[in-house]
Amino acid sequence: MRKGILPFPLALAADRDRLLAAFLVGGAAFLLLELRFEHREVLGETWRSWIPLVYCGATLVAGAFALRRWSTWGRSALGALFALGIAVGILGFWFHTDGHLLGGIRDLLAAWRVPLGQDGGIKMGSRPPALAPLAFCGLGTLGLMVCAGKRLSTQE
Repeated sequence: MRKGILPFPLALAADRDRLLAAFLVGGAAFLLLELRFEHREVLGETWRSWIPLVYCGATLVAGAFALRRWSTWGRSALGALFALGIAVGILGFWFHTDGHLLGGIRDLLAAWRVPLGQDGGIKMGSRPPALAPLAFCGLGTLGLMVCAGKRLSTQE
């Protein structure tokens, strides 16, 4: 029996996209846990901090249903959820930098000039991490790649 890239038989390799999508939905669970901790203070201060939590929760619930209906409407529904994740990531990047995207990146790059063991005048925790929301862009992009469409199988 021929094997695919992973040690799965070809029969399972045909369902590889669904398996990858399930792992990506699981990644939303880890993001949900981490975000609940990291946003613990700001959840009571602003509605914006709820956006990634609601997205992750919705992705887990809707993703579970979509995975069960993968071969009918599930693949498309998950693709839409993952596309929304990219939007959530970009919006979070905007919020984390207060709309100054280039300034946020500049500050991150400037940290490379700060001597080790010093804070460079910026106290830890005084600002949200500028690039952290882009994790949603990575998750969403991978999800879109998996859900984009059925691969053409090659016969040997």
